[in-house]
Amino acid sequence: MAKVYNRIYTKKKWDEVCKYNKGLMEDFLLELKSQKKSQGTIDQYKNDLRILFIYILDEFDNKEIYKLKKKHFRNYMLWLQEKGMSNARINRLMSALRSMLEYASNEEDYEDELEINYAAKVKGLQKEVVRDIVFLSDEEVEIIYNHLMNKNKYVQALFCSIMYDSASRRSEVYQLKRDDISEDGKISKSYVVGKRGKKYRPIYHDRTRKAYKQYMKTRDDDSNELWLNKKGEPLTKVTLYAWVTSWRKIIERETGEYKEFNPHSFRHSALENYSDGSHYYARQIGKKFSLESLQLLANHSDISTTQGYLKDKSEDMLLEEFGI
Repeated sequence: MAKVYNRIYTKKKWDEVCKYNKGLMEDFLLELKSQKKSQGTIDQYKNDLRILFIYILDEFDNKEIYKLKKKHFRNYMLWLQEKGMSNARINRLMSALRSMLEYASNEEDYEDELEINYAAKVKGLQKEVVRDIVFLSDEEVEIIYNHLMNKNKYVQALFCSIMYDSASRRSEVYQLKRDDISEDGKISKSYVVGKRGKKYRPIYHDRTRKAYKQYMKTRDDDSNELWLNKKGEPLTKVTLYAWVTSWRKIIERETGEYKEFNPHSFRHSALENYSDGSHYYARQIGKKFSLESLQLLANHSDISTTQGYLKDKSEDMLLEEFGI
């Protein structure tokens, strides 16, 4: 959804947003910071609220937000739909708006003007049907990895392998630095920050070490940044996502099957393959990992969340019990 944001936000437009609306947003973001919210969460609120205030600039003559009523926020939701945003994305933007107005209604600098949270009176959209999770077998991950290594795309091979080894999210892998990995290491030297500010150290195995070694041979700089392009410039998370979608062609070409996987598929696939013992590291040590171990690996607070990342095996269990 970054493309939608970039079509709406420009520095020129943001400079025109009225001082009151900017001030409210900045005060709200400071409140989030005082609550120890992660910088990633704060930046997300900032981007979401910028869209709101630019909409007010364009559609409602840059009015101060306290002059808007329920109908205006309902129109904002309709406008977001016209932009092609998903229901989940729209609900998130509306949640940011409601949270900011709830803060204002209890803050002495704003409570007189924003006593009523009109955005809270606008119902959220129904959740859309979630796309099926696409799992990759260990063999399919190996096909991708070997192709990238053979093509000397070592930085891509490193990204592929460490996502699969650590079962980490793209944003978490993106935080790793050059000296976090070593040719003989097994766990990141420093912590990354996951959802809700949780910190952990990603683990990695042979494929990651091999790709890292080859990638380092191509580096002649002193930068501690890990994810650099051939020009030595930092890569973006958008680029990392584009890499993964380009790997779909590798699988289609090698197996004849098109799979619409994305970076999060590697997290699901890692946990699933660790659980059934098919992950290459699980095979090396002859072990199937327990759900409790996978919960720790995935950095989940609730084990039911971890269970939700795995394939539903209930039908297989039923058929096995009845000898079908």
